[in-house]
Amino acid sequence: MDNKFTINLTIADKRYPLNINRSDEELVRAAAKLVNDWIAQYRNRFKIDEAGLELRDLLAMAACQIAIRALKAEQSDDGKVYSSTIGQLDKELEEILR
Repeated sequence: MDNKFTINLTIADKRYPLNINRSDEELVRAAAKLVNDWIAQYRNRFKIDEAGLELRDLLAMAACQIAIRALKAEQSDDGKVYSSTIGQLDKELEEILR
C-alpha cells in the first residue's frame, strides 16, 4: 500500500495540491490553517488598500511570525534536552561514585 497521497490545501486564497505521507496529513492541514489564521489576523488588523499592502505582504508577515515561534520553540526544546541529559549524567556519576 502506498503511504503517499495527494491533498489539496488552500493557502492565502490559492489552492495547492501536495503529495504527502498519510501520517503527515493532520500536521500539514494544521500548518495550512495556521498560515491562513495569521493572514486573517493581519487582514483584520490592517486595511490592506489603505496601507498599500498586498496579499504577499500578509504572507510575508505571517511567515515571519511563524518562523519566530518555531525558533523560540526550538530553543526551548534544546534547553529541555540539555537539562534532561545533564540530569541523566548526574545520576550516572552518583552511581559510579557510590
